[in-house]
Amino acid sequence: MSLSLDPLRPYADLTRWAAGLLLALLVLAFGYRWGGSHWRGEYQAEVQARATENAQHAALLQQLAVATAAVAAKARAASTALAADRQANDTRFKKAQDDANRAERDLAAALRRGSVQLRPEWACAAAGAGAGGAAVFTAGQDAASELRWAGATHLVAGGDRADAWIGWLQQELIDTRQAVIAAGCAIEAPDR
Repeated sequence: MSLSLDPLRPYADLTRWAAGLLLALLVLAFGYRWGGSHWRGEYQAEVQARATENAQHAALLQQLAVATAAVAAKARAASTALAADRQANDTRFKKAQDDANRAERDLAAALRRGSVQLRPEWACAAAGAGAGGAAVFTAGQDAASELRWAGATHLVAGGDRADAWIGWLQQELIDTRQAVIAAGCAIEAPDR
């Protein structure tokens, strides 16, 4: 009796296929396990890198917030100082305007009293009865004397007012520049 392997051949093919499938499943399972641990490590490294980067960004934002608050405080302080300087400058300007008005009134009164005399080039008068034909000016001498005195006083007061205005403007420019520097907005500080 001879044993025929032919009836076992289909089982041998099935066994070979089963062994191949089992081997493929083992390779797949070990590959999945190896790949999973590999990619899990990559993912954890990426998560750690993002967390570190986010912490750096948060620290930078905090530094920017602190710096912004400091700049805002400097700007507020400079603005407050500028407002005080402007108030002082306006007070000085008002006082200079008042002084110019008072000087105008005082000059007009002095001209009327005769304690102050206009120089001949400002008087524009014709020669009168004086020594050697020199012009003599007295109050009420002619109808234009009050106009000449008023014109002279207005010129003097106008010059004083212009000086006050120019001084006010110069001080405003200086105070504004100093406020810009104090606020940290100037490119360079002026030489002092």
